[in-house]
Amino acid sequence: MAHLDEAAHRLSKSGTTLYAVLELKKGASPEDIKKAYRNLALKYHPDKNPGDAQATEIFKEINTAHSILSDPKKRKIYDRHGSLGIYIYDHFGEEGVTYYFTLNSCWFKTLVLLCALLTCCCCCCCCCFCCGTLKPPSEDVAGRYQQNVQNQPLRSGWYKKVLGKNNNGPEVLDQSLSL
Repeated sequence: MAHLDEAAHRLSKSGTTLYAVLELKKGASPEDIKKAYRNLALKYHPDKNPGDAQATEIFKEINTAHSILSDPKKRKIYDRHGSLGIYIYDHFGEEGVTYYFTLNSCWFKTLVLLCALLTCCCCCCCCCFCCGTLKPPSEDVAGRYQQNVQNQPLRSGWYKKVLGKNNNGPEVLDQSLSL
């Protein structure tokens, strides 16, 4: 009995399944769903129970259960994933349900982690510089480029700042360089 309670709680936040709302078993046919919906809708309709707020809430639950269980796609998703599957279906569609449950499955997460560890590459970020693409340059290479930058001729119209010193402290003089 405890196993049935856990399964019902997994299928719905409130702990009741949509089949229980319509007073049906899980393998009910579409005709049985339609018949149960009509009987319960007549019993709890707000026009038949004026002023009864509880009957109105039950009627809303019956309508929700019928709308999900009468649609074959939604019913299949509900039977496999419960109310979370229906929530995702309403927001992202049928493909969104497939992607969500695939990406959240234990085997998919294990596969991604295993591939990342075996290839020593997590999203193209090499952690131990084994391939050399992200390895910092050595000082020999950095010094080679610095010498090239210093020997470049200045272009006309550029300004060079020359630091001079007077009695009050450092001053900056702008001198125009023309070639």
